[in-house]
Amino acid sequence: MMGLMWYLMGMATTGAIWGYLSLGRRYRLGAMANVALFGTFALAWLCVGWSWGSFAEGEPQSGAMGLICFGLSTMVLAVLTWRNFIRPFKKA
Repeated sequence: MMGLMWYLMGMATTGAIWGYLSLGRRYRLGAMANVALFGTFALAWLCVGWSWGSFAEGEPQSGAMGLICFGLSTMVLAVLTWRNFIRPFKKA
């Protein structure tokens, strides 16, 4: 079960890098956008790892709290990053 988690997290990391490169072609990414995107990725990685590990160990309450704390923070940071640091700087 944990092997599957690490495999899927590796695939998600590859997808995130691919998405970052694609975003960089369409938008000018400044320093703040890069820091915020890295923070969003780190929180998402922590959310998946924490929650999956907790559910796999038979601690569903800890997994649910991981989803709420880290998942909600990830979504808020992603939306704020998009609105404030990425969307206003679209390349012509």
